[in-house]
Amino acid sequence: MRGPGLPDALALVPVGALGLGANLVTTAGTWERSGDVARFTPRFAAVPGTGYAVVGRRDEQEGWRELTRVSVPEAELAPRTVVETIDPGTEWVPANLLRFSVTFSSVMEEGSATGHVQLLDEAGAVMPGTLLETPELWDRRRRRLTVLVEPGRIKRGLQPHVQAGAPLREGSTITLVVDPGLRDAEGAPLLAGGRRTYRVGAPVRSRVDPTRWDVQWPEEQLDPLVVRFDRPLDRALVQRCLRVVDRRGHPVPGHASLDPDARVWVFMPTARSGDWRLRIDARLEDLAGNSVRRVFDRDLRRSADDGIDAAEIFLTAAAIKDPSGSG
Repeated sequence: MRGPGLPDALALVPVGALGLGANLVTTAGTWERSGDVARFTPRFAAVPGTGYAVVGRRDEQEGWRELTRVSVPEAELAPRTVVETIDPGTEWVPANLLRFSVTFSSVMEEGSATGHVQLLDEAGAVMPGTLLETPELWDRRRRRLTVLVEPGRIKRGLQPHVQAGAPLREGSTITLVVDPGLRDAEGAPLLAGGRRTYRVGAPVRSRVDPTRWDVQWPEEQLDPLVVRFDRPLDRALVQRCLRVVDRRGHPVPGHASLDPDARVWVFMPTARSGDWRLRIDARLEDLAGNSVRRVFDRDLRRSADDGIDAAEIFLTAAAIKDPSGSG
């Protein structure tokens, strides 16, 4: 900034903060002056697309007055991030569905998702009050966003449920939409948004019971272990809560995969082991939030809805045959 007779005190503030008057919070940085020229160096990078005002005053008794305005140009960032997957990956979801999750191809900006993920009804209208917008729930890599359906409207007996009703209606069609305005970690919008349409089925209100799974144990070492669940499960939790271990509890080396519907889990070993067990963390949940341990929307009058007191459970099989004859 240059000009004769510059005030002794200069400051830079966002234009939107000018209404604060004497309570202005100035932008952090340092001023350097040489004659009629003053130069400001911000402590932190300026936000692209933001307008700032230069204010000045002669002394502390005088109020700040605006001298001029400057603007930071919008950064020209090429969109490159896309929506990779939207879960659940099934065609049908229960009427008491608890969550969606959206996985992106790049690291995302935290705090930009509000208003950019919406649930539409079969007429294409936004379903207000259905999704819980805050707080944003990102995984550690900030590539998967979990979007909760309003829990208070799912649980029967709670005031949000009594007053507004269940968020989803059995027999209806819904669409989760991610619009391109959601930004990645570099501040660029998405290259393209994403959407997935579901049909709403009956609610599911029972514990996840591993004894009802169809488990195909390997007949020989290095054969796969195949587990077919009795219902679709939460994809992220399946990846964390299922482990194949040996008789000493050590993990069996191998690779696990899950089908798009999250109903068939396959473990392919990469080393020989004569005695396997499938360890299941009791926090494993289905699409409605029912876990191995308890029912999410529990009916206190039903003993069948009582939970179990266990951190994990195991499914076991007989020793696996080694075709090499070594064990």
